[in-house]
Amino acid sequence: MREKNVRKIIDKMPKEIVNEIEHTTVHLEPERGEFVYVSTKRYVTSHEAVNIREAMMVGYVEMSQINLRIAKECLHAELEAQHTMERLVSGG
Repeated sequence: MREKNVRKIIDKMPKEIVNEIEHTTVHLEPERGEFVYVSTKRYVTSHEAVNIREAMMVGYVEMSQINLRIAKECLHAELEAQHTMERLVSGG
């Protein structure tokens, strides 16, 4: 049954890719299904990593905007604290 499913997948692949698989698995004929499985699994894993990386980039950009807004909102408090500290240190 598994070999039949692999055959269906291979039949739907572009001819160039099938030729590459045939070339790569020429000595592994009984293992062709395993080759397709492992290759597909690697592709899916790699694709997931790319998606996670892209999501993290978007998240970091969004977070940088939030942090900038918070920093701008708190700037007056920082300036007031600095002014108070300078006044206390200088005795004025």
